[in-house]
Amino acid sequence: MFKKTGFTLAEILISLAILGVVAAVTLPSINANVNNQAMEKQTLKFYTQFKKAIDLYKAEEGVDRITGNDFKPDTFASKYFNLAQKCNADDKCYPDKYTSWNGKDTSMDNVNNFFNNDGIYVLADGTVFSIDYDSDESVPMGVYFDVNGKKGPNKVGYDFWHFNVYYDGSIDESSITPEVREYGYNVLEGIDNRFSYCKEGGYGGCFGHFMRNNFKFDY
Repeated sequence: MFKKTGFTLAEILISLAILGVVAAVTLPSINANVNNQAMEKQTLKFYTQFKKAIDLYKAEEGVDRITGNDFKPDTFASKYFNLAQKCNADDKCYPDKYTSWNGKDTSMDNVNNFFNNDGIYVLADGTVFSIDYDSDESVPMGVYFDVNGKKGPNKVGYDFWHFNVYYDGSIDESSITPEVREYGYNVLEGIDNRFSYCKEGGYGGCFGHFMRNNFKFDY
């Protein structure tokens, strides 16, 4: 005669409880990894798009430097990007506020300074970016961008970034002065200083570190 085997109700409940605990522990980590990978891909995608646009501009204009009053941000964005919308500060196509990396909320005034001109653009994938151009300064172009628009977490150094475009068309962190770019000294020191500024609650400084880490989060 064969003896019947099976699970008792108590054993099933205990197993379900264990599975629930494991899921509660692992799911947040899995979700965080998925979100991180999405932000990494979106940030790299926009960087690649912008670098390609700069290269096309230089080739089509027959110039080797981004300089002078002939450069028009609005024309540049309209020609080289798949724009879904052009807006201004009144249209509110970006969040009301951002959170710095250490959790300190930035003020509304600072948010407006991120997107402080008429050249605010929304891409088909939801990325919002703004080009701040001054032909008389050492850095011709500053770019602020949010890779998922109004969607959260709206956090500096995660879905919101800033970089500079230099006269030679290269993209880098804003701590890299023209002298550093030309002669190559103290580059890493400058990047480290800016990264510390980002982690301590600044509005920028993470991009250079992130870019040099192959667009992967390690912080």
